[in-house]
Amino acid sequence: MKNRIRWWILPLAVSLCQTGPAAQPQRVTGSAPFEVELPRQNGRKVSVAEFGASPDASPRQNAEAFDRALEKVRRTKASVLEIPRGVYRIGAERPSDLLFTDLEDLSVEGDGAELVFGRHAAGKHENYIFFQRCRRVRLSGVTLDWDWADFPLFAIARVAEVNREKAEVILERVHGAIPDAEPLLFGVNREWNPAIGNRSRNEGYTFPAPDRILSRTKTAPDRISVRYKESHDMERVKVGQQIQFSFKPEHGWPSAIGVHDCRHLTFDGITIYSAPYIAVNSLATDYFQIVGSRIEPRPGADRVLSTYGGMEIHQVRGHFRLENCHVEGIGDDNLHLSNHYLGGGLTRIDDRTVYANYLQQWSSKDLLYRGARMQLRDAQFRPRGWSSEIAEYAYEFNVHKSANAHRVKIRFRDPLPADLREDDKLWNEDMFTGNYVIRGNVFRGGLCHALYLGLSNGLVENNRFTNFAYPPLVVNTVLRWDRWFIGNPVSNVIIRGNILTDNNTAQRDPASLFVGAGYDRAPSNYLPVEEPVVRDILIEENRVENSACAAFALFSAENVTVRNNLFLDSNTRPTVQKNYRGMGNVFILRSKEVELTGNRLENRKPCHERGIYTDPFSREGVRMENNRGFDPAEKRD
Repeated sequence: MKNRIRWWILPLAVSLCQTGPAAQPQRVTGSAPFEVELPRQNGRKVSVAEFGASPDASPRQNAEAFDRALEKVRRTKASVLEIPRGVYRIGAERPSDLLFTDLEDLSVEGDGAELVFGRHAAGKHENYIFFQRCRRVRLSGVTLDWDWADFPLFAIARVAEVNREKAEVILERVHGAIPDAEPLLFGVNREWNPAIGNRSRNEGYTFPAPDRILSRTKTAPDRISVRYKESHDMERVKVGQQIQFSFKPEHGWPSAIGVHDCRHLTFDGITIYSAPYIAVNSLATDYFQIVGSRIEPRPGADRVLSTYGGMEIHQVRGHFRLENCHVEGIGDDNLHLSNHYLGGGLTRIDDRTVYANYLQQWSSKDLLYRGARMQLRDAQFRPRGWSSEIAEYAYEFNVHKSANAHRVKIRFRDPLPADLREDDKLWNEDMFTGNYVIRGNVFRGGLCHALYLGLSNGLVENNRFTNFAYPPLVVNTVLRWDRWFIGNPVSNVIIRGNILTDNNTAQRDPASLFVGAGYDRAPSNYLPVEEPVVRDILIEENRVENSACAAFALFSAENVTVRNNLFLDSNTRPTVQKNYRGMGNVFILRSKEVELTGNRLENRKPCHERGIYTDPFSREGVRMENNRGFDPAEKRD
């Protein structure tokens, strides 16, 4: 292992006057112009009120009224479905409460209508609303929420008592409410620091792993008892620590909106106040835009979070727009926009057939189809010079005992390389594309990343990122935590004019603004790969302010220009991950043809590291001019 990463850990300081050979950059264009087509209008309208939808109707009656209205839309080919203003409770006792399937040229107009969803008595609950195989459909003027009076979703609790003799922790509610439910089920729960309204390292109560828990019981309206199997698991628990809880309904963990296989889909002026799982969960959809919309906790309510996750947009050819939106109080990534690959272990069956193991089926199913051309890359993400079309494939479920439990058997049209290795990866070449605009949005108060992007041909411009626990702006191709295989080889992205303030409170390296590729083995342990996977990136005129860790980092990249950025009061806390200590406020690893010009560092408070660092591999390919405020040399701990 030491020999493999020796180039990375050797100290090397780079002065600001040092220059490598001038790069010959290709022009970075970012997103190409595109338009999402709106529905064609024919003057015919249908109202859900015609079929009995009413604020006074039961959830089932309203769901049936929507179904009948959609039947008439299909029969008459109406171009408008009206939802009159009012609050409608909706529940259909099926995976998706409202189904918009195989529709074309339809505007769903809410006029301020609010749709409230809740628990199902039985059966799987997946979405409030599901759009499938729709073409030119627009949803506007609606608000979506969950029935918190029946089942609250999120809460903040503090440690009130610690009984080590009984191996018990008593938690009491601070914000939100605790459901009356047996069994009491939890989603992802994270430590909470009330001083900053977010997570911070070594602060708050960390919920134990399921295999360390004996019981979880609501013992009073505002109290939860957590019994541990072993008292030694409680060594770090202290009275007063706080935690953010997410509670799971017994019969499902629904998203607000699910989308699959749609074209020319628009969400305009919608609001999502809460959902147990994801706000917008989309697969295999092209020409999709979300504009002028909000995802946030209901104003005036005792809620800290809105949804567990924000927008998950995956397996796309491109053409996605997020513009002029407000996103706040999300427990996971605000927007995760990427395609995936097969990286979970290849096992040869014969000269044309392999198993790809350790998969989550949702993240791979739309990558695989007959005729898809798959490209083979090695463990360092280098192309192996082999590709072939899929002749046939079949999934096998729950083969492994892990979060990545499934595998797929793939037969190719051409023989596999004789030296196929288990750690080789398979990318779908048909999806080496992308075209997206993320512009003019406000992202606030997230417990993870704001943008986690793994797609080419993008423009990320004039957004504001405030108070995120993790690095808020990440563009990468990564194998993360040996569980997720995220991103195509990324190229042609412009990151311009964004403001990042008070971020990385949980101190997750590498940096608040990060572009790169590699392996994220565990939290704060991101290692670059030898291949310059990320190419042709322009990062200019951004402001990174009060970042707990480094302001900017670049891994495994080629032809990158970083110019005229302001780094203000960054590296305000000592670097946690020892691999990055001494690498300064800006660091570049395993990259070439990089230009840093006109960047400025200013500090009004103590700054732990002020330099620009390049590793031995990168230093000859980095050109630096007119950067101000950085130390000329950086010492390593």
